Amino acid sequence: MKKIVFLCFVLFSITVKAQFTESLASDRPGQALSVNTVGKNVFQNQTGIDFFENNSLYVPSSFFRFGLSEKLELNSGFILSGENFASDLASFTIGARYLLSNVDSNSKSSLQLSYDFGADAKNTQLTYIFGSSFTDKLSYTANLGINVNDDFNTNNALYVFNMAYSLNTKMGVFVETFGTFLNNTDQINFDAGYYYLINTNFQLDALIGENDGLFVGAGFTWRVPFNKK
Repeated sequence: MKKIVFLCFVLFSITVKAQFTESLASDRPGQALSVNTVGKNVFQNQTGIDFFENNSLYVPSSFFRFGLSEKLELNSGFILSGENFASDLASFTIGARYLLSNVDSNSKSSLQLSYDFGADAKNTQLTYIFGSSFTDKLSYTANLGINVNDDFNTNNALYVFNMAYSLNTKMGVFVETFGTFLNNTDQINFDAGYYYLINTNFQLDALIGENDGLFVGAGFTWRVPFNKK
């Protein structure tokens, strides 16, 4: 269950731009990976903690992103778990995200490729990401991914569909459905959340959802742009 909730380091974004923007664009909160890359020479840290009611488990996680160009970023993340607080490494991923579309397109698509060194069964995940806007305030993000083990056998496939609404320039909300399918792993889960942009480089967030029981979470995104070119 925890692997599903945090599969991609978990995220949505209401702003759909790939180049450096005046305000950050985060994967948090939510399960959907954003179509965005962070932008050239931008470092971004997305950190949070989630609580699962069914097993009284606290699960901290962090995801680090750095833009090599406007279209390409490298990223890495970890998830901690365990009956004793954060005593076990549940996941440690290294990956990259590449924007397939032109940076000025209204509708965008990208690919995220990650390898998990920390899972019980090491695996590779490839996710196709698509994002677009209905209006200036209402947007959506869709993820469709596949997870394979080191023997190139398919573990499962995953999906996320996220609808986000910008309340104003600082606040936004979202609802989404997410889960897995293939190999008798069919799941349908839901969550919803909220973000607040403190300034152009710092954002707070919170969410609540259902995934074999109630889970809640909160976190932040912190961005360091080294230059704006």
